Amino acid sequence: MKRRGVAMGMTTTATSTMLFSLLFTLLGTAQARNSSLGLFGTRPGAAPGQSSWTSPAVNLGIPPSKRPGKDECPPCFNCQLPAFSCGQYGECNPYDGTCHCPPGWGGQDCMLPLCGSLADGDSRYPRPDGEKCDCEDGWGGVNCNVCETDDACRGFPLGEYAKISGMDFGALDEDEVANNMTCYKGGETVFRSHQMCDVTNRKILDMLPDRPPQVSFSCSNSSGTCGFEFWVAEVESFYCALDTCSSSLQIGFDKNVTKYDCDHIKCKCIPGRFLCGEDGSVDISEFLDEEIRGPASFTCKSGQDCRFEEPAMNDLIDQIFGDAYITLKCQSGECLHYMQVPGYTRPQRPDNSAQVALSAAAAVLVFLIVTLGLWYMGRQSTHQDFGQIRLPADEAARLMTDHVPASLRFADISYALNGRIILDNITGHLKPGQATAIMGASGAGKSTFLDILARKQKRGVVSGSMTINGREVKDDEFKRIMGFVDQEDTLMSTLTVYETVLYSALLRLPREMSLEAKKYRTLETLNELGILGIKDSRIGDSGKRSISGGEKRRVSIACELVTSPSILFLDEPTSGLDSYNAFNVIEALVALAKNYNRTVVFTIHQPRSNIVAMFDQLILLARGKMVYGGDMEKCHAYFEEIGHPCPPGFNIADYLIDLTMQVEESSPRRLSVAADNDSSEHSPLIDEEQGGGLPRPSTATTANADQPEPADEATPSGRSSRMGDVAGAYIKRKTSQFLDAFSSGSTQADAPLSPLLSELVQAYASSQIAVDIRASIVQDDPDSASAMGMATSRDIVEESVNVRGRRRASYATQFRILSGRAFKNLYRNPALLMAHYISSIAIALLCGLLFHNVSNDIPGFQNRLGVFFFTLALFGFSCLSSLGLFAGERILFIRERANGYYSSFTYFASKVLFDMLPLRVVPPLVFGGIVYSLIGLVPTVAAFWKFQLVMVLFNLTTASVVFLISVTFADISVGSLIGTLIMLFNLLFAGLLINRESVSPAVAWIHNISFFHAAYEALAVNELRYLQLKEHKYGVDLEIPAAAILSTFGFRAQSFWFPNIALLGILFGGTLFASYIVLHFYVREKR
Repeated sequence: MKRRGVAMGMTTTATSTMLFSLLFTLLGTAQARNSSLGLFGTRPGAAPGQSSWTSPAVNLGIPPSKRPGKDECPPCFNCQLPAFSCGQYGECNPYDGTCHCPPGWGGQDCMLPLCGSLADGDSRYPRPDGEKCDCEDGWGGVNCNVCETDDACRGFPLGEYAKISGMDFGALDEDEVANNMTCYKGGETVFRSHQMCDVTNRKILDMLPDRPPQVSFSCSNSSGTCGFEFWVAEVESFYCALDTCSSSLQIGFDKNVTKYDCDHIKCKCIPGRFLCGEDGSVDISEFLDEEIRGPASFTCKSGQDCRFEEPAMNDLIDQIFGDAYITLKCQSGECLHYMQVPGYTRPQRPDNSAQVALSAAAAVLVFLIVTLGLWYMGRQSTHQDFGQIRLPADEAARLMTDHVPASLRFADISYALNGRIILDNITGHLKPGQATAIMGASGAGKSTFLDILARKQKRGVVSGSMTINGREVKDDEFKRIMGFVDQEDTLMSTLTVYETVLYSALLRLPREMSLEAKKYRTLETLNELGILGIKDSRIGDSGKRSISGGEKRRVSIACELVTSPSILFLDEPTSGLDSYNAFNVIEALVALAKNYNRTVVFTIHQPRSNIVAMFDQLILLARGKMVYGGDMEKCHAYFEEIGHPCPPGFNIADYLIDLTMQVEESSPRRLSVAADNDSSEHSPLIDEEQGGGLPRPSTATTANADQPEPADEATPSGRSSRMGDVAGAYIKRKTSQFLDAFSSGSTQADAPLSPLLSELVQAYASSQIAVDIRASIVQDDPDSASAMGMATSRDIVEESVNVRGRRRASYATQFRILSGRAFKNLYRNPALLMAHYISSIAIALLCGLLFHNVSNDIPGFQNRLGVFFFTLALFGFSCLSSLGLFAGERILFIRERANGYYSSFTYFASKVLFDMLPLRVVPPLVFGGIVYSLIGLVPTVAAFWKFQLVMVLFNLTTASVVFLISVTFADISVGSLIGTLIMLFNLLFAGLLINRESVSPAVAWIHNISFFHAAYEALAVNELRYLQLKEHKYGVDLEIPAAAILSTFGFRAQSFWFPNIALLGILFGGTLFASYIVLHFYVREKR
């Protein structure tokens, strides 16, 4: 028994020894294991021997009455006991009661964030109280779990991951493995991913202005679990565990979508934290325990925001913060060997057939709408306006009765051009209520004299004085009371007769006058001139005639007659008219003068006798000299008195023209030529050249007419000799005239007057008629009239403004009328408009066929640059068609502006708005809408509208440059050449033909002002900046960023808005401004 007892005692002792050994072994193992968890280890800066038992987490869940005192040992942490638990839903070890914490967490209960980096493994240290983690380089996040750079992953342990992936890294060199680590940021979990997110819910941010809320999200692919933690100022508020999770990656053409779906979720609040009872605030502990069950999802879009959703949590966010779910902006990172990175999957190009169909349908719809609209607006109106116009009683005759008569006096009017005297000392008096005709042979100076009376700008020097009712009137004030009808008709061919005259009335009649009165006045004028029956006929042009030349002449007169001016000037109003219509025109002018007390002045060439009988005053010119000026009824007596009576039966107008022609040709040089042949005076050839057919008053001619012919002339041989002498004299005289034309001597204008012409000029200057006219000019002067006690004439400018309120159309009215006229001109001549629209659709379809669905490789890169270059060249050179838009209206603008129709600014604005915009905005929009989806360019809304913006802005800029050329150069051939050269040089420096980096610095600046380069670079950057090209060559897949190739071509990847779009806008505005300056100051009437 004793031996047995001794044996048993020895056994007991041995057993105790073994138990103590095992205990110390376990404690040592636990200490070694938990040193990385911060249970027994020391943190940097702690005193030796200082342990983490002082952490308040040790007493978590222990009632104060049962907590150990200062001299008592604290209880050992055991997660299997009810008083303890593992935070972050860490795993509780059933053998030793310790917690296995998730990566990035430490402490006995896994509630302490660890610092350093995830690559440090077990050597990480817990975050100091009240401080933030100082992560190692390349790592981020609250607990330093998210890699940020590839260098941060160097040396990252792959043992566990290698086993999971089944890859054998043993054959690889350790350094080779370390150097080929990468930080994968794709968002998809390969082994264990970590993401750090900033909360972006506006209301949450407003509630926490200085405490930024964050979320950390991590997932394990092997276990199918995820962790979710909510932080405020890097202090954890609550955490969740998600299980039965699956992830999916949706690869799109423009973005990737990563989504995690978990069937179950459980959450737990940390007492005393935000949303968990902090300072008596909201406590959602019970809600998290009872309501949060799942399912939950975490979704992220590449380059966009993320969101976390769970039904109960969504309701909570909606009720407290007013949002549908938690919105996040996340950054993910997972360290992998490059062989472990998920393979590249080329995204499938989206099916854009629906977009193509919609684009084509939209283009066709726009085309049909424009076509139907043009047809509807271009319909001819056949109704008569007489039955619809109802004039107010006080406006029926207001225009004609409220009138101030104008008396025009001019003295010593002279005009010299390049040293030549064109007009010399012309004096006269034009009275209201009278029609004055200015006559003379061709080249006598009639039109020049009329231009000077009408205050037209002349190239030469004008001298003399002119007064209206005895007062000097400024040119701009004079234009308000006068009208001028030019010798050549300049009318807009697409307008009807009624519209042409109505626009003149709307622009020039007083603005106080009602629209009905202006329409009535227009129809009344058409009726007076006998063209009311053709009021709905278009003017037409040389290629498409509509009305006759005589009718067009009367339309030109109606445009001035409709305003019923105080003084009306007309240059050859009967030119191109038959005798009947010429009589009707002059009759209407005389009626205007007599019935409404107007002053009418016109030049006329060889009128009929019944027309001459209607003249009140006549001014006769010969070589710029005044031969007669006075009453028409005194003309016969005057010329008879000076020895040049009009023969019986002769038209006095024909006689006066022949007389002035005869005296002009009787110059001393011609008389010397005639003296070389004694018989030249009797030659019928000489008489014909000298205006023969006019009976001469010389008595010698009459005496010789009755004498018989010499005997030798009676024979055939004598007659032949006579004719030979006459022919020789004629040839000699013509040769002398031809040589005189090229001689360096004085020209015909500077040649001395013939004796007969000098006699006529002196006879008139000394006549009583001229003396009376000069006396009337002196009497009409206000100062002289007051000195002599005579009544002064009325001030026409002041009274016209005060009595009639002759304020013409406002700028807004001018713009509205001119815009309507420009738009009518555009849609009634639709060839150019339709050509642009149809060509845009056709070429867009062709480009879509040639460049259909470009690929993301080097050939696709080339095709993109090619289609951009072709598109810009197409629209750039098509803008040259705008050269004719202003060239065809240049003369019309000059004359209408000179006659005071409108200001240059309103014309310019209407031209830009209703000529340039329909041709330069709609075609590129239609083209872009079709070609963009057909080619397969970047399928994003922002990129599409940037493409459209570049196209429209480029088209407008090019059109404005062409418009500047058209305004500057009157010759359309010169303008076309200059425009083509500008387009070619801009195209040369667009960036495709010449590399920007290789250009000499002397000409490199051209790139900076080239609108082709600005548009081309903007299109390339918009399309290729973020494009990744993949090329397969010789069995190797090469991935090249398109931005790298752009830089090789000399393009700047950051230069879309500035300087390219900014340059296009500046060029567009600058050229428009320059066009207006040239139009306003340079394009003026110069006669």
